[in-house]
Amino acid sequence: MPQAPTVVIGFSGALTIREAEEVFGRLREALETSERVEIDCSGVTEADITFIQLILAARTSAAAAGKTLMMSGPAGGALLDALAVCGLADGPQAPFWTEGRLA
Repeated sequence: MPQAPTVVIGFSGALTIREAEEVFGRLREALETSERVEIDCSGVTEADITFIQLILAARTSAAAAGKTLMMSGPAGGALLDALAVCGLADGPQAPFWTEGRLA
């Protein structure tokens, strides 16, 4: 089955441990069907470390498979607040979250 060139996943609302299984499934499916996955978090109203860990794990899996996972735009709002609490809003990981590219 040919893979789609790019898949954009839009996340919105609360993205916490309660939504982890759904987030994981959406990320896994996107990486299985595309060479490039963009994540749109512009509608996120709540985020916790679980969501951040899922994104980081998906990024690692994508790289290992020779695929690209990136943000479609800079993290803002609730996601940026969660990144700050986790210490990821600046430092070597910041370009991924703020510019959508790998550090």
